[in-house]
Amino acid sequence: MIKNFLFLCITLMLLAVPNGKGEAAGITTYEKFIVPSYWTEHNPDGDKIVLNAAAVEAFNKKVVAASPSVYEMANYPKQVAGKTVAAYVGNYTDLSDDMYREGKLVSDNYKNILRAQTNAAAIPAEVTVRYGVTVRRTNVRNLPTGEGLFYYASDRNFDALQETALDPSEAVAILHTSANGYFYYVQAYNYRGWVSKFDVAETDRSTWLRYAAPKSFLTVVDRDYTLKADGEQVFFQQGSRLQMSDKKDSTYTVKIPVRTKDGKLQEEKVVLSRNASLNEGYLPYTTNNLIRGAFKFYGSVYGWGGLRNSVDCSSFISNVYRTVGIFLPRNADEQETSAGIHKKMGNMSSAQRANVVKGLTPGSTLHMDGHVMFYLGSSNDTPYAIHSLGSHYTGGTRHSTMQVVVSDLNLQKSSGNTYLDELTTCVTFR
Repeated sequence: MIKNFLFLCITLMLLAVPNGKGEAAGITTYEKFIVPSYWTEHNPDGDKIVLNAAAVEAFNKKVVAASPSVYEMANYPKQVAGKTVAAYVGNYTDLSDDMYREGKLVSDNYKNILRAQTNAAAIPAEVTVRYGVTVRRTNVRNLPTGEGLFYYASDRNFDALQETALDPSEAVAILHTSANGYFYYVQAYNYRGWVSKFDVAETDRSTWLRYAAPKSFLTVVDRDYTLKADGEQVFFQQGSRLQMSDKKDSTYTVKIPVRTKDGKLQEEKVVLSRNASLNEGYLPYTTNNLIRGAFKFYGSVYGWGGLRNSVDCSSFISNVYRTVGIFLPRNADEQETSAGIHKKMGNMSSAQRANVVKGLTPGSTLHMDGHVMFYLGSSNDTPYAIHSLGSHYTGGTRHSTMQVVVSDLNLQKSSGNTYLDELTTCVTFR
């Protein structure tokens, strides 16, 4: 199943050149279309509040109810049945296929070592949750190893064991430890998997709750933000939250989590200059704020599962919505079925599909098998989207893109069908 999904992601989308009217067929680099101002100026209700703070909170509860992978971490149970944790831990990549590490075929012995590292036999009948906070950006892995496994010897982009990445200051529930003691199996608000224990600091529940449900915080609203703490550069991606302890006219003081040598949480106070990368609390939920947030990533490298400190198609969507306080599922298929207003495309004609898309609110998501896009609006009756794109096809020829692009929906799949004709659902999160 994962192999098929990777193939879909590897084989997505059409290089295009703007024509004399300033329109594009496929990917566009037309100067007006690749900046947020064009789309915000053509969005009449763009500065209107979509949901106020109370409505955002209520919507997030609907997301939790509709999405099995999303949790209100503050309400996460203090104990979890061992058989439940065993099922989580045992749901790893099918290692029966040929896989490659650094271009070389992986042996069955190596695969057995990975299986053994899950330490499933050590899971008790009842797991008492431990509480952790991420101290740096950390990869969430399908198995307890930092080494990449790939389905093709030449591939270096689509690591089959990479699930997602967590930013610093993220509250996690620690459910299990690998056999060698180097990895924790954790639950974050919208994903679970293995992370390096050296990227997590353990703490008591009351301290942990400040990170699980922060009251006073800054939100990263730029593509990313880096600060220095504990002698290292700490990288935060868009939508991350920093615990705020004080503010003055020109500065903020934040508490940055640090891991002690014995794995416990300490907090280092860091003074930051006020700047456009940080916002007190969340941005107001307006569609223009979403558009501006989306364009922060324009031109960024595609990052499967958050690799390269960047975004794939669904983490791009998730990050943009975090800036306004909406916490969505991590993966595109769950974003498609989560809370919101859904428009199913079904057996519509191309013209009918185009009309549905053009009637959407900017910021709505456009879903197809294996991919999701952020709808920007229409120009000369042509709908456009911004999205993190792995690849696409032109007349059966594959083009590797690996970038966040703006395009219309005439991009092609390997079948020759356009993205418009492959759309399954459009979702507006309200």
